[in-house]
Amino acid sequence: MRDLIIEDFECKYSILVLSSCNITVWDNKFTRFSKKILSKEERNMINLTYFQKSMIVGILLSDGHIEKNNGWNARIRIEHSIKNIEYIWYVYNQLSVLVNAIPLLIKRKFRAKIFYSLAFRTRQLLCLNEMYELFYDNSTCKKKIIKPDLFHYMNYITLAYWIMGDGSKLGNGIILCTDSFTLKEVILLMNILKIKFDVDSSLHFRYSVSPKDRKTLLNKGEKIARIYINGSNFNKIKYKIKPFFTKDFLYKL
Repeated sequence: MRDLIIEDFECKYSILVLSSCNITVWDNKFTRFSKKILSKEERNMINLTYFQKSMIVGILLSDGHIEKNNGWNARIRIEHSIKNIEYIWYVYNQLSVLVNAIPLLIKRKFRAKIFYSLAFRTRQLLCLNEMYELFYDNSTCKKKIIKPDLFHYMNYITLAYWIMGDGSKLGNGIILCTDSFTLKEVILLMNILKIKFDVDSSLHFRYSVSPKDRKTLLNKGEKIARIYINGSNFNKIKYKIKPFFTKDFLYKL
């Protein structure tokens, strides 16, 4: 099965699509501090830097959301627990040229407990359409998917933000919670990790409902595939991704 997925990449490994000669506008007039409403021409002048693009791909691999209505450009929404305030503020500052408002405090009640989070979303921008097209297609516009093209966007920055957002420490290794992706997509991600970083990984399965609840369901719950990277393989990438971690997520390394 793994070899079958690898063949989908054909001979495109050496292509670096993140290279660009576009000028990225960083003038203060495009930030939230002085101008909330931009003209179409001004919005279209905004481009993503290499770091921003890598960061966004990693965030979208985990718990970031991107949406695009018919006839409009894409925009990204990012939300994290208030416990990770250092992380969310760092991400916000890195992407501040794309937004026009500060993060909002969100209050939710779940099972009689109160939870707080911080959230912000970007403007609807032409430069974000590329990110939308990387994770969505016309037939599954409401669900993120993994495409072979992701191979060209994967780097240590992307990997760091993927792990910060959806990684869970397990012994000396790490579990990547790929719950929203299909088994084939998870195997595709495993192959990208192997080819890009020489990291071997394995599949771990969990059920979408608790064992107690499964007894009352006819389908007995759905098995969900996750990626496990053991300690020796995780050590191969730790020192490469650590510089991109915020302090509140260093415990995952």
